[in-house]
Amino acid sequence: MVSADVTKTHRLWRLLEFSVHSLNQAYGTAFVRRIVLRHPLRALRGAWTFGHTPQPGPSGERLFGQCSQAEFLQRAASNGERLLVATGFCQKPLRAAGSASDCPAGRFNHDCLYLARLDLNPARAPQVAPACADCSIRLLGHAALQAGASFAILTSAQDIAHDVLLPALEEQRFRQVLLAICPYSLEPMSLALCVCGLEGYVFAYDSGACADYPQWLRADRGDKAECTTLPAHSLSRILHLLEHIAGDRARQMPTGRAMHYVQKGNVFCPD
Repeated sequence: MVSADVTKTHRLWRLLEFSVHSLNQAYGTAFVRRIVLRHPLRALRGAWTFGHTPQPGPSGERLFGQCSQAEFLQRAASNGERLLVATGFCQKPLRAAGSASDCPAGRFNHDCLYLARLDLNPARAPQVAPACADCSIRLLGHAALQAGASFAILTSAQDIAHDVLLPALEEQRFRQVLLAICPYSLEPMSLALCVCGLEGYVFAYDSGACADYPQWLRADRGDKAECTTLPAHSLSRILHLLEHIAGDRARQMPTGRAMHYVQKGNVFCPD
């Protein structure tokens, strides 16, 4: 059995490795300048929270932000669109990676034609394109809307900072997250989320995930020939959490449920 000290050392080493590589990248300098230096107390508090965040479980799931599952679910149901569900563009179907067809919205972008047309009224439900039938982004986005949450398809680190981290830190636009992410960047992303005052869950991909920094950097620039997938139990877990949040929210707000999304910038917002 691996000791807790060894596991923690590996976790810190992964964070240090990623940070050193990122210092000469635009997103790295932007994070230091716009988040760490402008908000030093938040950065220190976030680092402390990150340091006390448990290791991911065997399923690659991590609850961060010093909240229990019950507290997270209660706050997420109350906060509506300030709950953000997000996943990577690399989950979009790609024929070259073995899917039946390519994503009709294109790959390295924040768009989804299915979610843009989604309506929870069964009479106005959109047709599902062949590429969308088995797409987990479709499942996650649909479940997020039922829970009254915002939804984002993540691309580059700079866009994540612009669309998620800075709005959370400076405007409290988002407070809770359910995030699917490459395991290579799990440590730095967890730290960034803690610094920006977010709480929730991160889930790691298994197949197709980047194994090292050069692969991650290529993907950050849109060069990602593989499709990433969440383990089946992780996908089921996210959907179960969203179902629970949707039920709590329906009890709190029996009328006025959002029925479709409107895309504001790079984020799908319930409307």
